[in-house]
Amino acid sequence: MEYTLLVISAIIIPLIFFTYSLVSFKKKFIICTIKNNNIKVIKDSYYSLQLLFCIITCVLLVFESVIAINNILFFTCYYIATFLFINYLLKFISIKMNFISINGE
Repeated sequence: MEYTLLVISAIIIPLIFFTYSLVSFKKKFIICTIKNNNIKVIKDSYYSLQLLFCIITCVLLVFESVIAINNILFFTCYYIATFLFINYLLKFISIKMNFISINGE
C-alpha cells in the first residue's frame, strides 16, 4: 500500500508541476521556485525557456522515481535536489541570456 502511494505521488507531482508550468507559460508569470520581487522579465523568450526546463524537470523526476523508488529517503532527496537544481539553473541561464534581470544584484 505504501509503495503504491509513493509511485502514484511520484507520477502525480510532475504532472501537477507540468500543468502549473503550462498555465504560467500561457499567462506569462514566473514559476514560484525562483519568484522574487526583484526579478523582471526582459524578453518573453524566458517563458518558453521556463516551459522547456519544466519538461526536463518532469522527465527527470519520473526517471528518478523509477530508479530510487525502493529507498524513500534517497528518493525524497533526489526529488527535492532535482527540482531545486533545475529551477536555479533556469534562473542562472535566464540571467546570462538577458531574459530576466534582478534588481539589487
